[in-house]
Amino acid sequence: MFLAGTPSITEKNVLENYGLPRARVTVQPHRERSQRQESDIVTTLRVPKTGGIPTTKVIVVKWLKRKGQKVRRGEPIVELQTDKVNYELDSPVEGVLLDIVAREDSEVPVGETLCHIGEPGDAVPKV
Repeated sequence: MFLAGTPSITEKNVLENYGLPRARVTVQPHRERSQRQESDIVTTLRVPKTGGIPTTKVIVVKWLKRKGQKVRRGEPIVELQTDKVNYELDSPVEGVLLDIVAREDSEVPVGETLCHIGEPGDAVPKV
């Protein structure tokens, strides 16, 4: 409980009053892609199971983005067709369309790969 006029306890006060060592915080700068040691993070976009519509496959009607183009999260990137409805599938992430696996007019089963989204220079997973 604080009383009126009582100074608040701050990190500086605690350090000065109790002689605790100051913690060193180091901020790591973003490493260039060529220096990355961890694996690339590539998002594989798959044919989703549509809610309420019992489908096992879709037809890729039209790609709204081309390989190498930037995509924003929530932006439509491909038009798909089921037996009952056509719909646009949005990108789940921001990045670059690295590879298109399912070509236009092809039939793709639910759960199969449509494309890969990542950053320029990311390795596309082997299918």
